[in-house]
Order: sequence, then C-alpha cells, then structure tokens
Amino acid sequence: MSRLSQCNKILKVMLKKDNHFKIWYATDFQCIVGYEATARLSDLKRLYPNLFYVVKKGKFRGLQVDWEQKEMIKEIREMLKDKQNG
Repeated sequence: MSRLSQCNKILKVMLKKDNHFKIWYATDFQCIVGYEATARLSDLKRLYPNLFYVVKKGKFRGLQVDWEQKEMIKEIREMLKDKQNG
C-alpha cells in the first residue's frame, strides 16, 4: 500500500462529506502531521488555489473548502483513492 503524503492525508480528512461547514486550522492536523501542519495548509492553498477560502480569526488563518468545486473535489478524491490503493 502506498503511503499518502502529508498534504494528501490532510486533504482526505478535509474532503469528507460531513465537513461542509468546517473551517480548518493547523491545530486540527497537528496530530496527523505534527508541527508542519501550518506549512502543509499553505502548500494546499498554493496547489489548489480555487479549492479553498481563506478565513482569518485573529492572527490565525484557516481554510474552508469551496464545495461548489464539485469536479475538482471528485478528481482529488479519486486521486487519493488511487494513491492509497496502490
């Protein structure tokens, strides 16, 4: 089984169907990717600029998925499934 990259692990969690209104912060992923969570969220925003809204809460920046990007979400989910399976 292929190992998912840190960004892909985060994407997999973010794109679950029950997370439509969630705003994601680095602290949500520190248990998965450790102290690099902030950098990985920045990487995801850079890699998929149209997939996320940036939400600021004080000095913290979070990401929220733009669920209107249905085709992109479908493609990413398929890519993640392929990487996990092989």
